[in-house]
Amino acid sequence: MHEPRISFIVAVHNCLDLTRSMIRSLEDTVDLSKCEVILIDDASGPDTAKYVQTLKAPYNTLRNETNLGFSASNNKAAHHATGTYLVFLNNDLEFAPGWLEPMLELECRLPKIGAIGNIQKNFQTGLIDHAGIFFDQNGMPTHAWKNRKKLPKGDWKERSAITAACLLMKRSLFEEMNGFDESYRNGMEDVDLCLRLRIAGYRLIVSHKSVIRHHISSSPGRHEHNDRNSELFRQQWSNSMRKTGIQEWPEEYFHRYARYWWRMNPRLAWKALFMLLFRR
Repeated sequence: MHEPRISFIVAVHNCLDLTRSMIRSLEDTVDLSKCEVILIDDASGPDTAKYVQTLKAPYNTLRNETNLGFSASNNKAAHHATGTYLVFLNNDLEFAPGWLEPMLELECRLPKIGAIGNIQKNFQTGLIDHAGIFFDQNGMPTHAWKNRKKLPKGDWKERSAITAACLLMKRSLFEEMNGFDESYRNGMEDVDLCLRLRIAGYRLIVSHKSVIRHHISSSPGRHEHNDRNSELFRQQWSNSMRKTGIQEWPEEYFHRYARYWWRMNPRLAWKALFMLLFRR
């Protein structure tokens, strides 16, 4: 298989130690000689800004003088990318050998792919934090397989959405979708992109053979806009995603509490069971 040129895109806002660890981990697990890494410093403090500027080829560094957030920073970096594929990465990830190849293989093998994600484990607990995204009864997104020890069955699964903490997609398609919606700030922009891809007829796939670790929500200010992002998403998408949620939520509810069954809400558990038994 012809090896494609990849543009890794990393938005950085402080977290110097985590950024250094992520860079070392990326260098240890990927041959970067045929890749480019675009780091966009989103108005970090002097220590992080100085470190980012010391990086040489294959690193290409950009800087925002004011903090623009995830969507605008990644869009700006993607505009400078030259790779066939974009791989968006958070700066608080750590990788294992062979994490990238399963994602590329699925992108090349499966038809009508919009984006590829992977399994992400909570760095502190070792439990799964993300294996794709499903929708609840209210049409709102939730991470699938959260807090499970064992990986989902099979090599991959099609999901309704995936997180952009680690996401691979064709650059041409990202441009066709006009990138991330900058109305969102540090949350929900990835789910919004996935839903626009779905409407356009593309599939969202999670590779179960690609497993990485994630220092969850470590960037300063990560949750400052949660309420606004949720309300914006609710207005734009929740009505249309309720039908999907009715199909996905019951089974995912039991998956979510499989290790902590005593924490189940009895009313919700009975409701989920009823929906599983009698759904059409």
